[in-house]
Amino acid sequence: MTDSNSKSCKFERITSRSNPLIVSMAKLGQKKHRDEAGLFLIDGVKLYREAKAAGSSIFAVFVKEDAADELISSAGGITAGTRVIVVPESVMDRITEERSPEGMVSAVKYSNSIKREESAADFDAKFYDGRRILILDGIQDTGNMGAIMRSARAFGIDTIICGPGCADVYGRRVMRASMGAALRLMSVYIDNLSDVCRKLLLAGRRIFAACPDGDKLCGGSFKPEGGFQPFDCIVIGNEGHGISDDILSLCTGRITVPMSEGQESLNAACAATVILWERYKSEHYGI
Repeated sequence: MTDSNSKSCKFERITSRSNPLIVSMAKLGQKKHRDEAGLFLIDGVKLYREAKAAGSSIFAVFVKEDAADELISSAGGITAGTRVIVVPESVMDRITEERSPEGMVSAVKYSNSIKREESAADFDAKFYDGRRILILDGIQDTGNMGAIMRSARAFGIDTIICGPGCADVYGRRVMRASMGAALRLMSVYIDNLSDVCRKLLLAGRRIFAACPDGDKLCGGSFKPEGGFQPFDCIVIGNEGHGISDDILSLCTGRITVPMSEGQESLNAACAATVILWERYKSEHYGI
């Protein structure tokens, strides 16, 4: 363990699956325990590199003993001062959810730059002036949540407003599906999405609901008349039930993705990707 980038790290070895630290890490699969510890887990070298590049504070890195040097080298070294804990495969299996684990798991500290929790009463729309916002209404599927975040980051969104029922951004499956994008977005969890939408509208934002069927404002197309404006908000709804009626009633208009006749609607992540790309084109290419 003499990687030049990691000489100032403190290396430890744990061999027991019942070690208190290992037990506490294994519990982080549950939101309750994540919130208590203020830590979440990410799997693999790529997500470690993403966390490091995003400036996340990393509490500890667990590496499998038979591949420790290779993994640390692939990770570009470990940030100075980070605990590096070398474990056998049996212990690694206790803290990873991967079917074919790569052999590296990182415990990352909670950060307000990744996740904020606000009441609608305290929500200040002015705080988000200049930020490009995507609104999620009850996105429960962790894979969809992560995929939406990946597309959002790719197409210029920097803030995700999450209504009740949305999957936890700190969940490992969300982090994995986002391919690290969740580390570079601000996810704001709100207790009353309708009230927040009202505040955004009063602040001058337009809000468009992504629906299977558009309305006259959109002409059945997948962009508003005249195109998207840079600070328009888009709402993506629950996979099974769509956008709630109270949110729909507040929206400036509805947008839809045209498809071949007879085809069922796209899933939430696919629809979000197409619409976000259209919004990105309007802002950056004027088309």
